[in-house]
Amino acid sequence: MSAPIIAPHKGFAHALRKLGLSFATGLALFVSTGCAVLPTPMLIDRASAPPQTIACADWYAALDMQTDLAGVRDAGAARIVGFPHLRVDRFTASLLGGQAPHIAAVLARLQQLDLSARRFELANLPPQTLAQLAGSATVPANPSALWLRTQDCAQNLGAYTLASQERTASLLQRLHVPDDYATSYRLLGAYALTRYPFASGIRRFEAQRSAVFASAAHPPTTSLLLSPPTQPSASALRTDQIRSMLAPLPQDILRVPAPTPGQTQQLLTHFAPSFRLAIESDDDKPGALVWRPGPTPTMDDTLEVDTQTPVVYTHIAHTRYGPHSLLQLVYTLWFPARPVAAGSMLDLLAGKLDGITWRVTLAPDGTPLVYDTIHPCGCYHMFFPTPAAQAKPAPQPGIEWAFIPQTLPHLTAQQQLVVHVAAGTHYIDRVSIDPTPSTASTTATAAHYAWRSYDSLRSMPTFVYMPSPASIAQAASQPTHRSIFGPDGFIAHTDRIERFIFWPMGIPRAGAMRQWGKHATAFVGRRHFDDSALMEQRFKFDPVHFKP
Repeated sequence: MSAPIIAPHKGFAHALRKLGLSFATGLALFVSTGCAVLPTPMLIDRASAPPQTIACADWYAALDMQTDLAGVRDAGAARIVGFPHLRVDRFTASLLGGQAPHIAAVLARLQQLDLSARRFELANLPPQTLAQLAGSATVPANPSALWLRTQDCAQNLGAYTLASQERTASLLQRLHVPDDYATSYRLLGAYALTRYPFASGIRRFEAQRSAVFASAAHPPTTSLLLSPPTQPSASALRTDQIRSMLAPLPQDILRVPAPTPGQTQQLLTHFAPSFRLAIESDDDKPGALVWRPGPTPTMDDTLEVDTQTPVVYTHIAHTRYGPHSLLQLVYTLWFPARPVAAGSMLDLLAGKLDGITWRVTLAPDGTPLVYDTIHPCGCYHMFFPTPAAQAKPAPQPGIEWAFIPQTLPHLTAQQQLVVHVAAGTHYIDRVSIDPTPSTASTTATAAHYAWRSYDSLRSMPTFVYMPSPASIAQAASQPTHRSIFGPDGFIAHTDRIERFIFWPMGIPRAGAMRQWGKHATAFVGRRHFDDSALMEQRFKFDPVHFKP
């Protein structure tokens, strides 16, 4: 793939001069990176803009150049052409509408999305690059100082954007997230015809899974029951407390639920499931993702799962339902691999890393409306509605709409969900209700998992060799932190053979593990796990749970 060419502008050239590079050298560097993207020029009138605004536009040009050269771009939220200080996700794009105060509130969320990504990108830059950026900005050569410089410039450029109706209108026209389907694949693969045999295969798979859910399943011979970290029973949340935590801030014109970090952890704990895992090998044991040292100082670190430490990675998300923004709690486990099936000469689905992402969507009163799940490849999307959700029919036959293998009841304060996971495939076989979540089953080894933030995966410590005098310069060019996700949102070396079969359905690298915000979940049709309309399109919720 060749690098797209963006016409040079004074800010880019100025940034290159500050970094000691000619424009030709900088361009050559970008072209040499293949699919790297040149810094997006800021939509700025350099003849009339204040000097500080021009300096900030130049700062973003330099920052973007070094970020892309180092290959540390965070792909979670989409960049906005012409506005390098802002990024957008599907939920924030759905908040558009209203007058100037509403637009300013949306812009503040876009700005926060970018600043969050910039924090990880800066942390993942090698020391040598940090020193170059620090020299151009006359600040200390550490990620925190450079992020503060970025934060100051974000405020400046944000005010500059809002000061002009023309610039604001241009921004609003660009607030969309490209979907994660490659239309060119579907055209080349004759999707209009090939979707039919693929749809037939998907229906067979769903029928097989439905049969497993309907069967009187017996516990596996060897299993592991992973429960949430213990907490005093007195700390269990009351309904009124949950409702209060889910309330938007009084001054928030967008009306988005805004629990504090402490409240978020309380909610994650309160609604956390247990996982009963069938164990046939170490690949069935979840753990913490870590960077292991490469065999030599010149070879890349490798990403592995430490199965000695059961971990669930958590974060919150949001979805829309009419005028309401709903909070979602997201839990992800990672396994070392999906192993080759026993007796199989060629397993299309096997490969390095696997996982389960479990999500609960909450009503404003704290009632769980729908649970749903995928693997981190975006595969095997299943929905588990509660009595508060009524499924809607698909708008057209043949597409993947909402596979519902099981419905779930409302839980009492003494009950907890247990997600049963098969060995090898890591398919979810059923979901049961454990009335005594703190008591281990007699047929399973019991343990508690630990909490970690999903965001920690965006910048994890790497192994740094102690440099000798001859290799100090080399060490300075190596990052001390790395994201597990590449600039394209994929986890390297997790591709499956299935991608050579499923590409006509339009999903690039089908089966590969990918970052939140990059999960296309339907081969037939189009569906994204983080689509802000996903739940509203598929379910009608009981209005009693939306009353003030």
